[in-house]
Amino acid sequence: MSTQRLSTYAPNDVTIIISQPSSGIAHILSGFSEDSIVQIERNAETFTMYTGADNTSTRIYNANKSAKLTVALQQTSSSNDILSQLYANDSETRDSTGLFSIHVKDLSGRSDYFSDDAYIGVVPNSNFANSMQTREWVIHAHNLESILGGNSVFTPEDKATMAALGKTVDARWA
Repeated sequence: MSTQRLSTYAPNDVTIIISQPSSGIAHILSGFSEDSIVQIERNAETFTMYTGADNTSTRIYNANKSAKLTVALQQTSSSNDILSQLYANDSETRDSTGLFSIHVKDLSGRSDYFSDDAYIGVVPNSNFANSMQTREWVIHAHNLESILGGNSVFTPEDKATMAALGKTVDARWA
């Protein structure tokens, strides 16, 4: 029987790092929206079901690991300038030199996402008002590697289940 554990999540420990080999830059995004940091959405299901007229079924594997990441920044964030310039450079060259890697990591937990081929799909809409506005940057990532993890210490039972699934639990979480 599993015992409920108290978890800790710290939004300020979510980091997003962009690095671009062609320019040699590395930038840690900052100035996130109050309500959202990043939304990560897969572009395709890994398995889809095909069912024939006679109710026989087959699941079909889709190797597509691409994803769309939407990063919400305050209008005042200097990361807007960096992303704007990355987009402008990529639009001008229209070759692979505009690609960058993106790494999203929850340092207060075990969630971790990485793609070494990413690009900005479109610049965000802009709005100016009498309050803080946000800029939602859409970043497309090819072959996004994902670990969706929790933020609590594993119970002995959960640790044993992870071991049975072939995964060693880091001592920090045991």
